[in-house]
Amino acid sequence: MLEYAHCLIQPVGSLLAGQFNAGTQILTFSYLVLEGEGHIAMVDVGYNYADYGRDLSDHFGVIDWQSPEKVLAKIGKKPEDIDSIFLTHAHFDHMGNLMAFPNAHFYLQKREINEWLWAFSLPERFKFLTQATDPADILNAVKLTTEGRMTLPDGPVENIIPGVTIQPIFDSHTFGSQLVIINNHDGDWVVAGDVAYQYANLEGLNGDGNYVPIGFGVGSQVNMMLALEEMMKITDFDTSRIIVGHDADSWNRYPSWKTEDDGLYVAEISLAPNTKSKIPD
Repeated sequence: MLEYAHCLIQPVGSLLAGQFNAGTQILTFSYLVLEGEGHIAMVDVGYNYADYGRDLSDHFGVIDWQSPEKVLAKIGKKPEDIDSIFLTHAHFDHMGNLMAFPNAHFYLQKREINEWLWAFSLPERFKFLTQATDPADILNAVKLTTEGRMTLPDGPVENIIPGVTIQPIFDSHTFGSQLVIINNHDGDWVVAGDVAYQYANLEGLNGDGNYVPIGFGVGSQVNMMLALEEMMKITDFDTSRIIVGHDADSWNRYPSWKTEDDGLYVAEISLAPNTKSKIPD
């Protein structure tokens, strides 16, 4: 799990529904690298601050952005090495850097593209729906689809590459959000996308075990809570196998290190057997 930026002043109420007066906290921005079965894959791609992602990034208070070239180099990879990318949803911080990966094939739910095209057609007064989505990202996704480099499944797909399954959670955080399920040597893991922002969404406030839906989304909070239940069932209610890419507590939950020049973290979530750790001595 690779941090590529962070926000130091994220309103807690956007992360945990109902926590309106709980102040702010750190929110990490990250993507995930998977390697095995002849593939080097990623979940999500971040955004491109250097070229066109600046406005949304600055609007949401995200700072210290670093390019995929620099971030992937921390684990000895390059953007050109990535062959498959699973996009959990189309918000700018997850799908805003598609063109940085020239050899990758992308997977995004068909409903996610279709519904964002519809949302952008609505009058200005509906702008709440699209505030975290960059229309340039949607156009890039359409371009990649016409070039045969993006597949748009309409529902779940098992073993879309060996050991990886995608499962949509429609009308939750976004119209066509999807979970990425990894059948690993140590059990099934789930990448939450943004149907969970914090482990507290799953584990409850103060660890009381009661689900708390996220505070920001376009779908229903019922669907968001059902998504939390689905992730828990997949992992046998083991939250250590649910990867919550925005929670800065991830750096405490998994073996991690921080690179001094940019202050960003890297976590080794699960190493394949006989694989040498990349954690610096």
